[in-house]
Amino acid sequence: MNEAFIDLDELVALCRDRLAKKFIQEAVACYRAGAYRSCIVATWNAVVFDFLHKMRELELLGDGEATSLLQKFEKLSSEKKVRELWQFEQEIPKWSLEKFELISHPEKPHIERLFEDRSLCAHPSMASLEEPFEATAELARCHLRSAVIYLLQRPPVQGRSARDRIFQDIQSENFPKDPESATQYFQKGLLARARPSLIKDVVLGLTVSLLTEERSEDERTRQFSALNAVSSLYSQQTRDILNERLSDIILGKVTDANWNKAIIYLGSVKSWDKLSEPCQLKASIFIEKIDVFEASSRRKLSPNNVKVLLNAARLRFLEGSVIKKLQLPLQELILLKDFCQNELHDRSLQELIRPLLEENVAQADLDDLLAMKLGDNDPLNEKIMPYLVEKIEEASLEELIEVRRKDRSLNDIVEPTLKIRIDESDLSELLEALQWTTRRDREEITSKFEDHMIKLMNGMPLDELITLKSKTTYSNELFDRIFKSLLRREPSVVIDLFEKSGSFRNADFNVGLLAQVSDILTAEQWESVLAAFCENNQIYGSFYCPGAFCSLFRESVERCGFVQHYWLSFRKNLDKFGSDEYIDKLKHVIDSYPETA
Repeated sequence: MNEAFIDLDELVALCRDRLAKKFIQEAVACYRAGAYRSCIVATWNAVVFDFLHKMRELELLGDGEATSLLQKFEKLSSEKKVRELWQFEQEIPKWSLEKFELISHPEKPHIERLFEDRSLCAHPSMASLEEPFEATAELARCHLRSAVIYLLQRPPVQGRSARDRIFQDIQSENFPKDPESATQYFQKGLLARARPSLIKDVVLGLTVSLLTEERSEDERTRQFSALNAVSSLYSQQTRDILNERLSDIILGKVTDANWNKAIIYLGSVKSWDKLSEPCQLKASIFIEKIDVFEASSRRKLSPNNVKVLLNAARLRFLEGSVIKKLQLPLQELILLKDFCQNELHDRSLQELIRPLLEENVAQADLDDLLAMKLGDNDPLNEKIMPYLVEKIEEASLEELIEVRRKDRSLNDIVEPTLKIRIDESDLSELLEALQWTTRRDREEITSKFEDHMIKLMNGMPLDELITLKSKTTYSNELFDRIFKSLLRREPSVVIDLFEKSGSFRNADFNVGLLAQVSDILTAEQWESVLAAFCENNQIYGSFYCPGAFCSLFRESVERCGFVQHYWLSFRKNLDKFGSDEYIDKLKHVIDSYPETA
């Protein structure tokens, strides 16, 4: 008895319309009091008010039929035409089925029987005087349940119109793309307490579309989201529908060109348990034929085919076919693993790839071992580690820097060997290795190189360092800093090189050295430098030197606060040059200071 009471309370909670719920509460109270006739009458009243409420909802959606019926009811009610109102109520089961598809054909007789029994309960004249109508507890409870389950719990749109509305919603770009949000969307909308026929129409409609139609990837994502949401709301119904129909749909409707859609569907939708043997066989053959790499290049993956393979990897019956496709050279296997993991963010293939990678561990080089590592705490990583340690101990300086850059978790293993390689390297090797650093790790690596580079550079003649600097095509901050400090110890070497500049290019390089020691030159050294400018045509004729001397002049004035006498003499010597754009600019810069004027 208690279970029956609980069940009735649950029926009350299922009612959508506030007024209909009030009548159902009254019906339940009558049932519990043993007033079964009153229970049936109140139940029918709930059906009438629920029907009218649904008409108002449909009127807001622009349904002309609903508007017409509401106007008819209001007219009859205001004119108090009792007979016509009774006939209006009598037509509710018919209209619910034929005009609005609120109920199905098997449900219609239950609502009609409720109306008939309500008439027998409310109008004694309709019953036999000898055998008055007796309403039993079972009959009252049956009508209560039928009214709520078939009508009162459902939204106003069911059947074809509900299906059409649902598909229109899914086509909207604003429909949720994740199943969880789509489930919430449907829970509060057209699929709340949906009829089995509506569930079937939606599941099969989406299935056929996903298997056969060409739609944008964005819309297909929304369709999968919707289908998985329906499966979440009606798990067993969806499973039964797909187990019964999916194989026939695939074999009957999916062309050879669309088998990629079939594999993606099977891997993306979980609500099926059975697939016919012919279906499984065709799927296996299809997987064995696809190529995950583009025909034009074995280094370029085919994203569409990779996506198909990922979905196939989720299907147990296709596991053998997928493993056959994964019999690839190690580098191609790594490319596939990285693409799935980093680009598609999908690890479906990981379990199948792991043993294949493990087979190659012993033969892999350092780069391959680094690339073979899987996610954190993956068992494969432990098997790779001994080989990785061995390769790191044999690695070159550049390779060690690359290891640090690719996988900072290996720094503790790299550090001892890195220190050994640094101490073993000459200056050229250190400079070459520094080119492998990135902005993120350059400062840290540079600090490890510094002591050894200072030691090496202090032990080299300055002219060798200058030659090395002249041949270096890139700038290195650490080298330049140490080089400048050594250069400033012997400015006379710089002056001598500058004075002997034998080409325009040589002069341009040497004036750059001169700029680094200009603030420590004596007056005599400046006189020698300025004289060389005027006498050496490789200096004064170069593209860069006149402009550089403009800067050197300004720095000298800024440093001393006035124009030094050697600059005044230099200015007079410049007059011997004819008209030259760069020399004229240098003259103008010097003449712009009052002391010169």
